Amino acid sequence: MKNLKKIAALLLALALVASLFAACGGDSGSSAPSSSTGGSSQDAPESSESAPESSDAASGDDGEIHPMRIVQPGTLPDEYEQGIAAVNEKLKADGVNIEVSVQRIPWDSYAEKLNLMLTTGEEFELLHVMQDVKNLSAIAGMDAILPLDDLLGNYPDLVANFTENEWLGAVYNGNHYAVPCSWHSFDNTMAYMTVRTDTMKKVGYNEFPADSVDDVLDLMKKSQDSMLEETGIKAYNWYHQNQDTAHWLHRTYDTYPFYVENSLGLIIARQDGTIDSFYESEEFKQDCEVYQKMFQQGLINPDILNMDSQVKYDQANLGAFLPSQTFDPSVAKTIMDKTDLTDVTADWVKMCPDKPDVIYTFVQNLNAISATSEDPESGLKFLNWLYASQENHDLFHCGTPGKYFNDEGEGMLSRTDDMKNENGDALYSMDTWMTGYMPFMRYDSAIVTDEYLSYTNYRSENYVVSPVAGFLFDSSNVTTELTNLQTEIIASIYPIKVGMVSYEDNIDTAIEKLKAAGLDKYLEEYRTQFQAYLEANPDVMEIAKGTTK
Repeated sequence: MKNLKKIAALLLALALVASLFAACGGDSGSSAPSSSTGGSSQDAPESSESAPESSDAASGDDGEIHPMRIVQPGTLPDEYEQGIAAVNEKLKADGVNIEVSVQRIPWDSYAEKLNLMLTTGEEFELLHVMQDVKNLSAIAGMDAILPLDDLLGNYPDLVANFTENEWLGAVYNGNHYAVPCSWHSFDNTMAYMTVRTDTMKKVGYNEFPADSVDDVLDLMKKSQDSMLEETGIKAYNWYHQNQDTAHWLHRTYDTYPFYVENSLGLIIARQDGTIDSFYESEEFKQDCEVYQKMFQQGLINPDILNMDSQVKYDQANLGAFLPSQTFDPSVAKTIMDKTDLTDVTADWVKMCPDKPDVIYTFVQNLNAISATSEDPESGLKFLNWLYASQENHDLFHCGTPGKYFNDEGEGMLSRTDDMKNENGDALYSMDTWMTGYMPFMRYDSAIVTDEYLSYTNYRSENYVVSPVAGFLFDSSNVTTELTNLQTEIIASIYPIKVGMVSYEDNIDTAIEKLKAAGLDKYLEEYRTQFQAYLEANPDVMEIAKGTTK
């Protein structure tokens, strides 16, 4: 289809702009406007000439109030019911005939419960899609979400809110299957780590030792001892999620730049277009050797594969975390707010900073319409309304102004004191990384640091574009294999990956089990589709070879 035929033109645009994509991750609850948003283009969904011009307008309005149920990961805020009631009151006043509700699935059971919802046909309207957890193609391949091209023409304002590249990231099998979430701008932020710089200097490192893994491990060990004395908590190095790969280490390898697919880690995509099996690669072996050393030194939590993911954030907020690729620099202010610690500082760092960043996707977070929706357009009506004004965006994400927050101007807000719980968290706040829009996002002035502003608004001047940046794998032909592989990776690969068991003693058996689960068939299908993508878009490899600046 024309969407795919023009991917090359979109890739060429990267020579003029850096990256515009989001990442699933922690959220301060707010962000500042710093995005370049473009109108609909030839590669974005087309707007019907007869479509209503009103930002509220939609086709098929029968005058009835329809449910608009959103499924997201995490937990709801304390005063969710009060906050969402105000949202629904404003929707009614604006003539948008939907009633919004949000269902959250706890992180520790998210993958299992989401799969159950999708396979049993549970009714809801809007699903948050995280490309690094369960990507768009995997969900679309299950027929769990709907193609949107026939509907988006009714929402020209919504279409115009996102750039060509952002819409490209929503394409699966020639059709747009989701609406991008443009909440954050960064280039491969998952490869960066956050470090407590006050502790770093306290233990003898004036600068982060970015060119030596051994020195980083030494810094971790000395920081751990210092933080234990300071907080009474043993600090650890963390992945953002257990399925993540050690992107921070990859920058130190001679074979870099390359990209490892982040949801299951099955493939490693090299800049020459080669797709290899990551768990059979030399790079994975190097990862495991470092992590086993870390595990043996006590830098990895011994219960990492079983514990609630929230624990890492709870401990970090009390000052106990080692350099990790999951936190953000605003944790420094949170630590000082929640503890008696003073002069805490944090910054984001990367190994081998002279090496290029890797642009690996055009959009990381999206919102898709469930195939079980009673009214498929209700989700689009909500997003159309949400991104129509600062007022709407604030109301849903921050709550009623004057009650839950005060507008501090220039993309900033302050939380009202009587609307915080005993932990100091806002009683009502909806995560912007799932539904935010950069021109309307706000930072919490009590939390945000200059380092965080730098982190969120980073634009690389030295980067390469991965050949897979515009490619979405269709897993529908290997659904059984994918399910089996996911189970086997958790059972056999994770203990090796986190250093809990020896790579040398266990990798051969683990690979045998992966192959029995369908690894080779999965790789063959991936390579076949990727080769067809390259043949249809010959400029992709030219971009991959020549965009280092």
